[in-house]
Amino acid sequence: MHPEDFAAADLSPLLSGDVDQSVAEYRLYTVFGENWMRCDRRLLRDSDGRPRRIVGVAIDFTDEHRRLEVSERNSEIDSLTGLLNRRGLANQYERLATSSGIGVLAVYLDGFKQVNDSLGHPAGDAVLQETARRLRLCIRRTDLAARTGGDEFLLVFDGDRQAVEDAAERVVLAMRQVIDVEGSRAEVRATVGGIWSNAKVDLTRLVSQADAVLYSAKAGGKDRWAIEITT
Repeated sequence: MHPEDFAAADLSPLLSGDVDQSVAEYRLYTVFGENWMRCDRRLLRDSDGRPRRIVGVAIDFTDEHRRLEVSERNSEIDSLTGLLNRRGLANQYERLATSSGIGVLAVYLDGFKQVNDSLGHPAGDAVLQETARRLRLCIRRTDLAARTGGDEFLLVFDGDRQAVEDAAERVVLAMRQVIDVEGSRAEVRATVGGIWSNAKVDLTRLVSQADAVLYSAKAGGKDRWAIEITT
């Protein structure tokens, strides 16, 4: 099994009786290469309600997973969050008009790996979906929001520097609220690095500069934001 998927396949919640059913997706290394497996597990209890046995079925859905990957690569939308993907962001940026400048915010979720490790990948997916919902509330309908990595997001604005700074602060504040995941409390924070330009320039360069500001902000202490100006 792929080491990153150990948490997803963990049976502890079933063994302890905390849950009665769970679904895990994980990668297996086989003689034929890497296969994707989906395992549906169910807990059987005795007459006193104590855990007695776990039954389940494992399905190889490698072909389905590969088809989904190809479909997503060809799509402009991230299938999990409904935000733009990198391709969609690039295409939408080309059509974005501006009169007062362009701002790019790189958003990184602090503590997301711990959520995946402790609560499992389904909980991690729920956190990403809730993050996407909160990010949408922090921006205008005309702004662009994209998921560009596992726990990495980009926001692109048409507006002056103050508008971009205000949005960065809203994102940090929004992510300080605890996320409820099936009765568990997932706590993540956001570190935001941004760049603002008074003119529309190459998006790749703006993203690279925003990433650099983000890394600097993380080094100085997480759960914060920083904005720089470029020309």
